[in-house]
Amino acid sequence: MPTCTCCAAARNEFKSPMFTLVEYTTKSNDKSKNASLINGNENNYNNNRLDIVRTFSPKPRLVYLGLKLFLTTWIVSVMVSSIMDRDHPEFWIAYLTHWGFTVTTAYFLMSCLLAIYLAVRPGTVNGMEELEGCIGLFVKITWALFAIAVPAEVVITILFWVLEFDGTVDYISVMVHGVGTVLLVIDGFLLGRIPLRMKQFLLFEAFSASYLLWNVIHAYSGIGNPYEEDGTQSDDAIYASLAWRNDTRGAAILTAGVLVVGNPVVFLVCRGVSRLFPRRLQEDGGENMFRGGKQNDEEAGMATI
Repeated sequence: MPTCTCCAAARNEFKSPMFTLVEYTTKSNDKSKNASLINGNENNYNNNRLDIVRTFSPKPRLVYLGLKLFLTTWIVSVMVSSIMDRDHPEFWIAYLTHWGFTVTTAYFLMSCLLAIYLAVRPGTVNGMEELEGCIGLFVKITWALFAIAVPAEVVITILFWVLEFDGTVDYISVMVHGVGTVLLVIDGFLLGRIPLRMKQFLLFEAFSASYLLWNVIHAYSGIGNPYEEDGTQSDDAIYASLAWRNDTRGAAILTAGVLVVGNPVVFLVCRGVSRLFPRRLQEDGGENMFRGGKQNDEEAGMATI
Protein backbone atom coordinates (compact mmCIF):
# COMPACT_ATOMS: atom_id res chain seq x y z
CA MET A 1 0.00 0.00 0.00
CA PRO A 2 2.35 2.77 -1.18
CA THR A 3 -0.18 5.54 -0.62
CA CYS A 4 -0.89 4.47 2.96
CA THR A 5 2.77 4.06 3.85
CA CYS A 6 3.61 7.44 2.29
CA CYS A 7 0.93 9.16 4.38
CA ALA A 8 2.03 7.21 7.43
CA ALA A 9 5.62 8.33 6.90
CA ALA A 10 4.51 11.97 6.80
CA ARG A 11 2.33 11.49 9.89
CA ASN A 12 5.16 9.86 11.84
CA GLU A 13 7.52 12.68 10.88
CA PHE A 14 5.11 15.06 12.59
CA LYS A 15 5.05 12.84 15.68
CA SER A 16 8.82 12.41 15.81
CA PRO A 17 11.46 14.97 16.84
CA MET A 18 12.07 17.62 14.20
CA PHE A 19 15.57 16.32 13.49
CA THR A 20 15.04 12.60 13.96
CA LEU A 21 17.53 10.32 12.26
CA VAL A 22 14.90 7.60 11.78
CA GLU A 23 14.07 7.17 8.11
CA TYR A 24 10.59 5.79 7.46
CA THR A 25 10.50 3.40 4.52
CA THR A 26 7.76 3.92 1.95
CA LYS A 27 8.62 1.25 -0.63
CA SER A 28 9.73 -1.69 1.44
CA ASN A 29 8.78 -5.20 0.36
CA ASP A 30 8.66 -6.17 4.02
CA LYS A 31 4.93 -6.12 4.81
CA SER A 32 5.51 -6.39 8.55
CA LYS A 33 7.60 -3.22 8.47
CA ASN A 34 5.01 -1.40 6.39
CA ALA A 35 2.32 -2.45 8.85
CA SER A 36 4.43 -1.17 11.74
CA LEU A 37 4.94 2.12 9.93
CA ILE A 38 1.23 2.61 9.34
CA ASN A 39 0.54 1.85 13.00
CA GLY A 40 3.17 4.36 14.07
CA ASN A 41 5.53 1.74 15.49
CA GLU A 42 9.17 2.79 15.18
CA ASN A 43 10.61 -0.34 16.75
CA ASN A 44 11.27 -2.02 13.41
CA TYR A 45 12.99 1.09 12.08
CA ASN A 46 15.73 1.51 14.64
CA ASN A 47 18.32 0.43 12.06
CA ASN A 48 16.94 2.70 9.33
CA ARG A 49 18.75 5.80 10.50
CA LEU A 50 20.53 8.48 8.53
CA ASP A 51 24.28 8.15 8.35
CA ILE A 52 25.38 11.65 9.37
CA VAL A 53 28.84 11.38 7.85
CA ARG A 54 27.68 10.03 4.48
CA THR A 55 24.82 12.55 4.35
CA PHE A 56 26.72 15.72 5.20
CA SER A 57 30.24 14.70 4.12
CA PRO A 58 29.98 11.93 1.51
CA LYS A 59 32.76 10.19 -0.38
CA PRO A 60 34.88 10.72 -2.37
CA ARG A 61 35.56 13.47 0.12
CA LEU A 62 38.23 15.37 -1.79
CA VAL A 63 35.83 15.76 -4.72
CA TYR A 64 32.89 16.61 -2.47
CA LEU A 65 34.83 19.12 -0.38
CA GLY A 66 36.21 20.74 -3.52
CA LEU A 67 32.69 21.18 -4.92
CA LYS A 68 31.47 22.37 -1.53
CA LEU A 69 34.17 25.03 -1.24
CA PHE A 70 33.51 26.18 -4.80
CA LEU A 71 29.74 26.51 -4.29
CA THR A 72 30.18 28.22 -0.91
CA THR A 73 32.65 30.73 -2.32
CA TRP A 74 30.33 31.42 -5.24
CA ILE A 75 27.31 32.02 -2.98
CA VAL A 76 29.25 34.25 -0.58
CA SER A 77 30.65 36.30 -3.48
CA VAL A 78 27.13 36.80 -4.86
CA MET A 79 25.92 37.99 -1.46
CA VAL A 80 28.79 40.45 -1.11
CA SER A 81 28.29 41.75 -4.65
CA SER A 82 24.57 42.07 -4.04
CA ILE A 83 25.20 44.34 -1.05
CA MET A 84 27.93 46.41 -2.69
CA ASP A 85 25.91 46.95 -5.89
CA ARG A 86 23.01 48.56 -4.02
CA ASP A 87 22.63 52.33 -4.03
CA HIS A 88 21.58 52.06 -0.38
CA PRO A 89 23.35 49.01 1.09
CA GLU A 90 22.02 49.84 4.55
CA PHE A 91 18.54 48.94 3.26
CA TRP A 92 19.67 45.64 1.68
CA ILE A 93 18.39 43.43 4.50
CA ALA A 94 14.88 44.92 4.26
CA TYR A 95 14.00 42.71 1.29
CA LEU A 96 12.64 39.17 1.44
CA THR A 97 15.04 38.15 -1.33
CA HIS A 98 17.97 39.05 0.88
CA TRP A 99 16.49 37.42 3.98
CA GLY A 100 16.30 34.21 1.97
CA PHE A 101 19.77 34.58 0.49
CA THR A 102 21.22 35.30 3.93
CA VAL A 103 19.81 31.97 5.18
CA THR A 104 21.13 30.25 2.05
CA THR A 105 24.61 31.71 2.58
CA ALA A 106 24.53 30.73 6.25
CA TYR A 107 23.61 27.17 5.24
CA PHE A 108 26.49 26.94 2.76
CA LEU A 109 28.98 28.23 5.31
CA MET A 110 27.73 25.95 8.10
CA SER A 111 27.47 22.88 5.88
CA CYS A 112 30.97 23.50 4.51
CA LEU A 113 32.42 23.65 8.01
CA LEU A 114 30.39 20.58 9.02
CA ALA A 115 31.60 18.62 5.99
CA ILE A 116 35.23 19.43 6.81
CA TYR A 117 34.77 18.51 10.46
CA LEU A 118 33.12 15.17 9.61
CA ALA A 119 35.84 14.41 7.06
CA VAL A 120 38.51 14.91 9.72
CA ARG A 121 36.66 13.33 12.66
CA PRO A 122 34.00 10.93 11.32
CA GLY A 123 34.22 8.78 14.43
CA THR A 124 32.48 11.41 16.56
CA VAL A 125 29.07 10.51 15.08
CA ASN A 126 29.48 6.85 14.11
CA GLY A 127 26.50 4.83 15.33
CA MET A 128 24.73 7.92 16.67
CA GLU A 129 21.01 7.20 17.16
CA GLU A 130 19.98 10.76 17.99
CA LEU A 131 21.62 14.15 17.48
CA GLU A 132 23.25 15.00 20.80
CA GLY A 133 26.02 17.18 22.15
CA CYS A 134 27.89 19.93 20.31
CA ILE A 135 28.17 18.02 17.03
CA GLY A 136 24.47 17.19 17.24
CA LEU A 137 23.67 20.89 17.64
CA PHE A 138 25.99 21.68 14.71
CA VAL A 139 24.08 19.24 12.50
CA LYS A 140 20.68 20.52 13.68
CA ILE A 141 21.55 24.14 12.88
CA THR A 142 22.83 23.19 9.42
CA TRP A 143 19.77 21.03 8.76
CA ALA A 144 17.41 23.76 10.00
CA LEU A 145 19.00 26.37 7.74
CA PHE A 146 18.59 24.03 4.78
CA ALA A 147 14.95 23.28 5.67
CA ILE A 148 14.22 27.02 5.68
CA ALA A 149 16.35 27.99 2.69
CA VAL A 150 15.07 25.51 0.09
CA PRO A 151 11.33 26.29 0.22
CA ALA A 152 12.01 29.97 0.94
CA GLU A 153 14.18 30.35 -2.16
CA VAL A 154 11.56 28.60 -4.29
CA VAL A 155 8.80 30.93 -3.03
CA ILE A 156 11.02 34.00 -3.44
CA THR A 157 11.91 33.00 -6.99
CA ILE A 158 8.25 32.48 -7.92
CA LEU A 159 7.11 35.75 -6.31
CA PHE A 160 9.87 37.73 -8.00
CA TRP A 161 9.27 36.51 -11.55
CA VAL A 162 5.47 36.70 -11.19
CA LEU A 163 5.00 39.92 -9.21
CA GLU A 164 8.18 42.01 -9.21
CA PHE A 165 10.09 41.39 -12.45
CA ASP A 166 10.26 44.61 -14.49
CA GLY A 167 12.05 43.27 -17.56
CA THR A 168 15.57 44.09 -16.35
CA VAL A 169 17.93 41.12 -16.22
CA ASP A 170 21.37 41.19 -14.63
CA TYR A 171 23.77 38.68 -13.11
CA ILE A 172 23.02 39.39 -9.43
CA SER A 173 19.26 39.41 -9.93
CA VAL A 174 19.32 36.06 -11.74
CA MET A 175 21.63 34.56 -9.10
CA VAL A 176 19.44 35.53 -6.13
CA HIS A 177 16.19 34.74 -7.95
CA GLY A 178 16.83 31.33 -9.46
CA VAL A 179 20.39 30.13 -9.95
CA GLY A 180 21.09 30.22 -6.21
CA THR A 181 18.02 28.04 -5.69
CA VAL A 182 19.29 25.50 -8.22
CA LEU A 183 22.72 25.39 -6.55
CA LEU A 184 21.06 24.91 -3.16
CA VAL A 185 18.99 21.98 -4.44
CA ILE A 186 22.00 20.36 -6.11
CA ASP A 187 24.10 20.74 -2.97
CA GLY A 188 21.52 19.53 -0.45
CA PHE A 189 19.43 16.98 -2.33
CA LEU A 190 21.82 15.55 -4.89
CA LEU A 191 25.28 15.80 -3.31
CA GLY A 192 24.28 15.65 0.35
CA ARG A 193 20.92 13.81 0.29
CA ILE A 194 19.58 15.91 3.17
CA PRO A 195 15.94 14.99 3.82
CA LEU A 196 13.15 17.39 4.65
CA ARG A 197 10.93 16.33 7.55
CA MET A 198 7.27 17.35 7.73
CA LYS A 199 7.70 19.02 11.12
CA GLN A 200 10.44 21.24 9.66
CA PHE A 201 7.68 23.06 7.78
CA LEU A 202 7.16 24.96 11.05
CA LEU A 203 10.63 26.48 10.69
CA PHE A 204 9.86 27.68 7.18
CA GLU A 205 6.47 29.07 8.21
CA ALA A 206 8.03 30.89 11.17
CA PHE A 207 10.63 32.42 8.85
CA SER A 208 7.91 33.61 6.45
CA ALA A 209 5.73 34.99 9.25
CA SER A 210 8.72 36.84 10.72
CA TYR A 211 9.42 38.59 7.43
CA LEU A 212 5.77 39.52 6.92
CA LEU A 213 5.64 40.90 10.45
CA TRP A 214 8.73 43.00 9.68
CA ASN A 215 7.01 44.22 6.52
CA VAL A 216 3.96 45.37 8.48
CA ILE A 217 6.16 47.04 11.13
CA HIS A 218 8.09 48.87 8.43
CA ALA A 219 4.89 50.06 6.76
CA TYR A 220 3.40 51.66 9.88
CA SER A 221 6.47 52.64 11.91
CA GLY A 222 7.71 55.48 9.72
CA ILE A 223 11.13 53.88 9.22
CA GLY A 224 11.03 55.07 5.64
CA ASN A 225 12.55 53.87 2.40
CA PRO A 226 15.69 55.53 0.96
CA TYR A 227 14.51 54.67 -2.56
CA GLU A 228 11.46 56.87 -2.05
CA GLU A 229 13.61 59.68 -0.71
CA ASP A 230 15.87 59.67 -3.78
CA GLY A 231 12.90 59.49 -6.16
CA THR A 232 13.42 55.90 -7.34
CA GLN A 233 10.06 54.83 -5.87
CA SER A 234 6.79 56.69 -5.48
CA ASP A 235 6.08 55.35 -1.97
CA ASP A 236 7.99 53.86 0.96
CA ALA A 237 6.71 50.28 0.59
CA ILE A 238 9.45 47.68 0.40
CA TYR A 239 7.49 45.82 -2.27
CA ALA A 240 4.73 47.29 -4.42
CA SER A 241 2.71 44.10 -3.96
CA LEU A 242 2.89 44.51 -0.16
CA ALA A 243 1.96 48.20 0.15
CA TRP A 244 0.12 47.89 3.46
CA ARG A 245 -0.83 51.54 3.81
CA ASN A 246 -1.91 52.08 0.19
CA ASP A 247 -3.46 48.66 -0.48
CA THR A 248 -4.11 46.94 2.84
CA ARG A 249 -6.61 44.47 1.42
CA GLY A 250 -4.34 43.36 -1.41
CA ALA A 251 -1.36 42.96 0.94
CA ALA A 252 -3.47 40.96 3.41
CA ILE A 253 -4.78 38.64 0.68
CA LEU A 254 -1.28 38.02 -0.66
CA THR A 255 0.03 37.37 2.86
CA ALA A 256 -2.74 34.90 3.65
CA GLY A 257 -2.29 33.19 0.30
CA VAL A 258 1.43 32.72 0.85
CA LEU A 259 1.15 31.47 4.45
CA VAL A 260 -1.91 29.24 4.04
CA VAL A 261 -1.63 27.98 0.47
CA GLY A 262 1.70 28.81 -1.17
CA ASN A 263 4.07 27.80 1.62
CA PRO A 264 2.48 24.39 2.38
CA VAL A 265 2.32 23.47 -1.32
CA VAL A 266 5.92 24.51 -1.98
CA PHE A 267 7.20 22.69 1.11
CA LEU A 268 5.37 19.49 0.17
CA VAL A 269 6.83 19.67 -3.34
CA CYS A 270 10.34 20.24 -1.92
CA ARG A 271 9.90 17.34 0.49
CA GLY A 272 8.73 15.18 -2.40
CA VAL A 273 11.82 16.08 -4.40
CA SER A 274 14.04 15.28 -1.43
CA ARG A 275 12.53 11.79 -1.29
CA LEU A 276 13.36 11.06 -4.91
CA PHE A 277 17.01 10.53 -4.01
CA PRO A 278 17.99 7.44 -1.96
CA ARG A 279 18.95 8.17 1.62
CA ARG A 280 22.39 7.35 2.94
CA LEU A 281 21.61 5.21 5.97
CA GLN A 282 23.72 3.70 8.70
CA GLU A 283 25.20 0.35 7.78
CA ASP A 284 23.61 -2.74 9.24
CA GLY A 285 25.41 -6.04 9.09
CA GLY A 286 27.80 -4.86 6.43
CA GLU A 287 25.06 -3.80 3.99
CA ASN A 288 24.42 -0.19 3.08
CA MET A 289 20.74 0.51 3.62
CA PHE A 290 18.76 3.04 1.62
CA ARG A 291 15.22 4.37 1.59
CA GLY A 292 12.94 1.78 0.06
CA GLY A 293 15.21 -1.08 1.15
CA LYS A 294 17.56 -0.51 -1.78
CA GLN A 295 21.20 -1.35 -1.42
CA ASN A 296 23.76 1.38 -1.81
CA ASP A 297 26.07 0.72 -4.70
CA GLU A 298 26.79 4.27 -5.80
CA GLU A 299 29.86 4.63 -3.62
CA ALA A 300 31.38 1.23 -4.37
CA GLY A 301 34.87 1.62 -5.71
CA MET A 302 34.97 5.39 -5.07
CA ALA A 303 38.15 6.96 -3.80
CA THR A 304 38.47 7.93 -0.15
CA ILE A 305 40.86 10.06 1.83
